[in-house]
Amino acid sequence: MKTQPVKSAHRVLELLEFFAEWRRPATVKDVSQALGYPQSSTSVLLRSLKESGHFDHDPRTGLYSPNIRLALTTAWIEEQLYTEQSLLRMMKGVLDRTGHTVMIGKREGSNVRYLHVLQATRAGSFTSKIGMLRPLFRSAAGKMLLTTMAERDIGRLLQHANALEANASDRVDIDAALQARKKALLDGYAISRGTSVPGAAALAMLLPTPRGSEPLTLSLGGPIQEIEQELPQLLEILREAVTPFRETIKLQRS
Repeated sequence: MKTQPVKSAHRVLELLEFFAEWRRPATVKDVSQALGYPQSSTSVLLRSLKESGHFDHDPRTGLYSPNIRLALTTAWIEEQLYTEQSLLRMMKGVLDRTGHTVMIGKREGSNVRYLHVLQATRAGSFTSKIGMLRPLFRSAAGKMLLTTMAERDIGRLLQHANALEANASDRVDIDAALQARKKALLDGYAISRGTSVPGAAALAMLLPTPRGSEPLTLSLGGPIQEIEQELPQLLEILREAVTPFRETIKLQRS
């Protein structure tokens, strides 16, 4: 049985994801419109977080923003995962060098969920959102995450994923899925071309994580033609981005 989220807790997490993408102070109206919450309950939520000391509020402008207390409260998470490298700094580096949308993903059932997204800076590029789901078997990030699973488990997962597809053309054959997994294992990266988002291509690599942690992917996405034309350079940028994390994990295990 799927557990139903506690509404207030779910909204707090969505609020934090909103600010992670918004990246500046926001008014009650900004938050309400972006998340689709009633303005009255949005005001109560933000006021409660201000009173708890986790948000700041400027009464002159009406702007709210997460503060240093919240940052310090959650800092240990990144420190435990990556003691020498900053995940956000790494993503920003990839964005600065490519201009394409950069995403961190993890598997959630038969989908990939984007845990964090930095939007493309190129004109006309595709955008994504924090928390968005992509199909595991049709996305570049999903294909890479399949390489972390035992082959015997993939058939059952694919059966479930295909059952959720409304269009028969979106269902994936088991032989094709296993072949894509094998190629991703050999290449060290995966690519999708219009199978997750029409007109968009994506590249993904595994992001080294500590033993016992869930596998994560680093991926970037943009128009198919641009990704194809820049493929060698983009792969090199992704490899350079994940290498320091691999070195850090090695040190943690030694």
